[in-house]
Amino acid sequence: MSTSPLRSLAIRMVRRPAVWRKSTFVPAVVFTGAHREAQVRIFTGAVAAEVPYADVSSDRDGPPATFRRLVDRVAGEKGDLGARVQGSLLPAPRFPLTQIILLALRIHEEHAQSGKEQPGKDAGSDQGNGSQRSQDDVYQEGLREWRRRRAALRSLGGRFEFFVRFLGGPSIAAAIVTVLLTAWLDTAGAINAVILVGSVLCALLAAQLMARIWSSGTYRHGWFYDEPYVKRNRREALASYLRRVAEQEDAVIERLLMFAFLEDLRLAYSRQRPWPGWGRSGYAVLRLGDVGRDDERLRFLKVMHKVLADTGRKVPLLVIVEAETWPADLCGDDHPSAARVNPAKTDLVQAYAEWQTCAIRVSPCPYLVVDTNVVYENPADVPPVKQRAIRRLRPVGYWLVVAATILAPLSLGGWLVLRPCEAGLSSLNGECVGLSTATKNFDPMLAPILKLIAEENDAIAVDAKPFRVIYFGPLTRRPGTTDPGNSLVGTAAELTGIYARQRDYNRQKSDWKMYVEFANPGQDFLKAGVAAQAIVERATWDRSVAAVVGLGWSRTEVQKALGTLRGVQLPALTTSATADRLPVIDGEASPYFYRMASPNSQQARVAAHWLGEGLPLAKGKLRKNPRVGILWQRDPLEIYSQDLADEFAKRYPPEFSLKYEFSHGNALKKAVKTACENGAEVLYYTGRGDLYPALKEGWGSYCAERNVIVLSGDDVTSTVATEVTRDKEGHNVDLRFISLSDPRTDASAQATTNYGRVVQLAMKEVEAERKKSVGGGDPAPVPLPPDHAMLAHDAALAVTSAFDGIQSYGDGTDVRAGVQDNLRGLSVEGATGTITFLATRAPHDAQNRDLWLMSVAPGKELKLEGICRPKGSAVNCSATRSERTETTR
Repeated sequence: MSTSPLRSLAIRMVRRPAVWRKSTFVPAVVFTGAHREAQVRIFTGAVAAEVPYADVSSDRDGPPATFRRLVDRVAGEKGDLGARVQGSLLPAPRFPLTQIILLALRIHEEHAQSGKEQPGKDAGSDQGNGSQRSQDDVYQEGLREWRRRRAALRSLGGRFEFFVRFLGGPSIAAAIVTVLLTAWLDTAGAINAVILVGSVLCALLAAQLMARIWSSGTYRHGWFYDEPYVKRNRREALASYLRRVAEQEDAVIERLLMFAFLEDLRLAYSRQRPWPGWGRSGYAVLRLGDVGRDDERLRFLKVMHKVLADTGRKVPLLVIVEAETWPADLCGDDHPSAARVNPAKTDLVQAYAEWQTCAIRVSPCPYLVVDTNVVYENPADVPPVKQRAIRRLRPVGYWLVVAATILAPLSLGGWLVLRPCEAGLSSLNGECVGLSTATKNFDPMLAPILKLIAEENDAIAVDAKPFRVIYFGPLTRRPGTTDPGNSLVGTAAELTGIYARQRDYNRQKSDWKMYVEFANPGQDFLKAGVAAQAIVERATWDRSVAAVVGLGWSRTEVQKALGTLRGVQLPALTTSATADRLPVIDGEASPYFYRMASPNSQQARVAAHWLGEGLPLAKGKLRKNPRVGILWQRDPLEIYSQDLADEFAKRYPPEFSLKYEFSHGNALKKAVKTACENGAEVLYYTGRGDLYPALKEGWGSYCAERNVIVLSGDDVTSTVATEVTRDKEGHNVDLRFISLSDPRTDASAQATTNYGRVVQLAMKEVEAERKKSVGGGDPAPVPLPPDHAMLAHDAALAVTSAFDGIQSYGDGTDVRAGVQDNLRGLSVEGATGTITFLATRAPHDAQNRDLWLMSVAPGKELKLEGICRPKGSAVNCSATRSERTETTR
């Protein structure tokens, strides 16, 4: 704050209140007394360089001042208030309404001075006949020339400011259109980028068009329809209106011109739009001069007073005038505080309405008188201005808001359509992992089945009651992964089984519908923890989540994910995860873990039994209890292989078995070679299916001539079934393996239950969709393994069967708690047979599950050797389900 009281007063008056506060009434300051001119210089010197400022206190050797010349000097095309303020960071105020009226008056005066009674009159011509049309043509031509001249004078900064002013709205519209259009077209990637660029270009063109129209004044000229002095008719051409204005009496023209000037100024400071108005930190200042000696300047002030009284406007303009003494007749009868109504009027209602109108405009006296005979500062004692009086925080904030208005919508829209992952998913190592209902980021190989599930989800009515089943399985592959065997075919099959159950269940007449969501742990379940945490965060507030289905790998990440899900007491039903130690977390089996497949301990028991009975050969059987080389895979992230190897070693005579460790393909070949050289008659492979090609290569190189037989666990089922199905007569697979379900897809694998037929129909539908998605010349898709589909269907069936027991509880039901309670002790006939869970707290392995003994010879189809249903230490095996004999080891 300045040490000069006058400067402090000037700064206080000029500085605008904060944007969240109402604008104040700015008075006109009248300096009286002998020292008025010196005091005015001190007063204006504090702010003249920091706000729009006009000084018309002297004529500067020009023609004598008139009302119109004063307005022109203040707000004309070269007016001082329209000059840019250095350091303000904002464009100068613009006065299109004032300038177009001044234009009309100039045209009128030019033709009046040429001796013509009316503008445009030309003797002997059609245009000079004095008609209204000929007069309008003169104004139209003058208006056209004026606009052309103004366009050339507009600065680059001014054009840019107009452009930016109108870019916010189109930016928001472009972002909305981009998001909605990409969602409607269901596009992604480069197509989304093209749509975004197109929307941005349309936004730029729209902003440019609106800026050109506004800068031409076309928008602002609509103001003349509502102003009170010379109203423009609704269908009246602008040129015709300007002619009519120029023909009015001087008093009317002056009031209209003043009102236009005040309206331009009001718009320049308007806070109704994100335009420069609310970014201006200080009011405009006008030094009018001595109104006591100059009648024209006094008239200027009186006309302004009259217009303010008529309209009730508050003007963002600080007017500074001088007079030897206070002009007593300045207010006259038009003081805005007076709301005079003649109460003697007969229409009392109308009289009261006029009073209300006047009362709205009641305001204090607009003049502040400073008597310099009393208030005096010696100019020599006033120090020079050393710092800015008007802070720049407000204009900086304006530009930040403008930038945010433009960039934020486009950035958000661009991020939504170009982001690597949809909502709920995070990009980790090139894969989108997490929980989501969106499917765009998942592998294209899964698109057909995901589309069918999404259609079922969308078909659920708005007023229905959905309960949610979350599929937890790998839905993406790491970038650059080579996948000749199509590792996601198991996921596709599991999703098919869930789709079959969802479609069958939602066709029932019930308000409750099954809604499927997707939790992606990434390839090989490496990010299972991230997906599990996303489910937990969802389950903490969403009571409609019933259970998690999938988790089909026995890996440490899956084990940790089960521990995470246990924290929110969410049932987790695994499809093909068979390791006995998988649900054991912190030394205790999770009570919320449910296994659909037979565990490794039972599979190992069946393998030992099969070896004890003699593995099938091309002719006859292998001798009982042969020497077995157990091939197990060492991997810090794997549980399955070591678990199966250990379970088998417990159940097979130790003198006839020996373990061989491997960690990768080459190590597996060496282990195969060592085992065969050590006299193994059977290789029992407990590793993963992706290493089966290495197993086959090692066996062919070192063991085939020794007539060594290969027996494998369930994990190779899909790999083997795919190879056999693709080349039924040309394959060279020679293997015995145990499957969790019937892996055959031909006529020999007819479903024996109603649910089995439901799954087969769904598989046919999905296979048809998958074939449609294959381009010309591309190989046919890998057939879906039915065992995965059947087990996933039965997992979803168990959830819906458990949910059926709580449907009547009402809308506020804690679904997962009810499903957990009803899963215990559940028994239901599914696609893979009877599903039974014990009613105890844990463990929850499905009881008495079938295991399928399969064999395949080179050039032959998959052959069913038997079906076993182990129970305790007993192994019940038969050639078909209907014929079983109990054998005890």
